[in-house]
Amino acid sequence: MRSCISAIGTANPKHRIRQSSILQFMVRAFGLDSNNALRLKKIYDHSGIDFRYSVIPDFGEEDFNNNSFFAKNETLEPFPCTQNRLQLYQHAAADIAAEAVSDCLKVMPDGFAGRITHLITVSCTGMHAPGIDIELIEKLELNRTIERTCINFMGCYAAVQGLKLADAFCNGNEHANVMVVCTELCTLHFQKDISPDNITASLLFGDGCAAVLVQSDDSKEKGIRMQRFFSDVSFKGRKDMAWELSSKGFLMTLTGYVPDLIKEDFKCLATKALDAAGLTADDVTHWCIHPG
Repeated sequence: MRSCISAIGTANPKHRIRQSSILQFMVRAFGLDSNNALRLKKIYDHSGIDFRYSVIPDFGEEDFNNNSFFAKNETLEPFPCTQNRLQLYQHAAADIAAEAVSDCLKVMPDGFAGRITHLITVSCTGMHAPGIDIELIEKLELNRTIERTCINFMGCYAAVQGLKLADAFCNGNEHANVMVVCTELCTLHFQKDISPDNITASLLFGDGCAAVLVQSDDSKEKGIRMQRFFSDVSFKGRKDMAWELSSKGFLMTLTGYVPDLIKEDFKCLATKALDAAGLTADDVTHWCIHPG
């Protein structure tokens, strides 16, 4: 018995901010002169990003005096501590997650939320207890006997781990209805450090949530069928992609060597995965690749 993704839903915070506005915030926050501001603009112009979402409206403000999360001055000092950031996570994350689950279930019959048997929540940008899982049960009136699993601090890979676990639940119970909910509020952890890693993180990441319903393959005529999972690790990149706790928030490392590492290792890792499935690269018609 295999499983399939039978529905997908997404949600974002209400603050939809132009990348050009975020650029101006960063120029002021980093205290850049005109030459360095121009260099940063060139990087932002090549990002391919028009808008990003955030639970923090300050990134779209033209005047620091209008800040609601960061301090109302050009230095942003006193800078938010980890406690302040996680308090906002606790306040905002569950509502966004609930919206994503509702969006996922809009294609299902009325009352289907009560038939969800397993709930898997995924996040690496915040945590608290009782967590998002408990809040979702209350907000969406899920069955109180639902099986709950939380996957935290595994980075981008955690979503795949959540799907793998959902697949295992469906293999063990043909009547399982597994909801996987991935919620990340990355912009909560903005840092003022002028470093390539921090500039890259400040350039790319936004806030949002995705939810998927996973069911037995036999229970649905349509869906994205999950045939096989494979796991392997390349240790060479462990220092080039990292996520660490600090007193001033979560610190991201994302070096410029990541593309080189992917280019060097991807073929070997992909070949191993294909071999395990009895396939070759020629059998694949579409690829979806993420460096996490």
